[in-house]
Amino acid sequence: MIDNTLKRTLIETFVRKTLRDIKDSPERGIRNLVDMALNFSKGRFRTRFFQTAQRLLSNEHSAYYRLVRNIAQNIDHERLLRFGMNIGYNGCTLGAKRIREIEAAEGFNIPWALHLRVSQEKLAGDPGLYPSILREGTSLGIYTYLLFVPGDAQAVLPLVMEYPDCAFLLFLEGGQITPAFLEELAPLKNVMVSVRRGEAMEQACRALRAAGRLYAVHGSYSEEEAGYVRSGKWLESVLPARPVFAFLRADLSCTDRTQAEVYQYVTAVRDGQHYPLILMDVARDSLLIDQVISEGECLVGFDQDGSLRTHQGLRREEQGNIFHHPLEEILRLYTPKPAAKKEAVTQSVTAL
Repeated sequence: MIDNTLKRTLIETFVRKTLRDIKDSPERGIRNLVDMALNFSKGRFRTRFFQTAQRLLSNEHSAYYRLVRNIAQNIDHERLLRFGMNIGYNGCTLGAKRIREIEAAEGFNIPWALHLRVSQEKLAGDPGLYPSILREGTSLGIYTYLLFVPGDAQAVLPLVMEYPDCAFLLFLEGGQITPAFLEELAPLKNVMVSVRRGEAMEQACRALRAAGRLYAVHGSYSEEEAGYVRSGKWLESVLPARPVFAFLRADLSCTDRTQAEVYQYVTAVRDGQHYPLILMDVARDSLLIDQVISEGECLVGFDQDGSLRTHQGLRREEQGNIFHHPLEEILRLYTPKPAAKKEAVTQSVTAL
């Protein structure tokens, strides 16, 4: 059996060659990559992902070919490779296997990705806090982290540097993309930056593109703004920034019905293949990936005050606060498997 290090090296070698080929012929190069990946895929997530990619790329008029050309010509290949391998191999292969093993043995759900709204106060005053969260997260099989960073974006980069095997998505405002930030970001290959839609979006994205970075744009919508999103006007407004991904997030005012309607639009856009970017709903697509990786669905994040957020809402109980309790302890309490929930109830009744 090929060990994981050798297997990763072989995959990286093939992908590097394919990226060079894509520059000259994006259509042939990306099809060859997807076909090869599907032939060697064994896990549920990888097989489903590459089958979907193969189906989409069978359309010779797909706008995704323009996206592929844009990626190959404008993004530093080593950064693209590192970020992609950290998500695809570390996260959705090795990490996913670890997640399934722990879930089966321990009876609680583990998210494939962790969402963190970073507290600048904690980052400065308790420098060991966020590294401890990531250390525990990786031990559970979590290798992908979505960091929503207010204030000084540079302050979070030492944390990213400390975990080179993880993939980080940094959600920032356009004004945070400064020359000083880009200079400090330069050596980090395990990062994708997402710029909030707004006045400084295009300027920030031009700077990221000039630096050879993989980047996205993002925005949130309220109940009242959902119609604007579904009309296509939101998507049209971010196209000039030429992102690889566009992320949508519902705010707390949105009903489940509204979110479902927006997600139906998101999936229709992806299937339609008319835009040279990949539109995603942060919450619902995270849940979809989690459902494929392991049994059950699980979305977990923490606010700036440490409060727990799941796909079922915000929980402000002290026992769910990441500043006061370990991640595993919180997951055991708030994301038990159905069988574990039933067993817990039975034990409580017996105790009574």
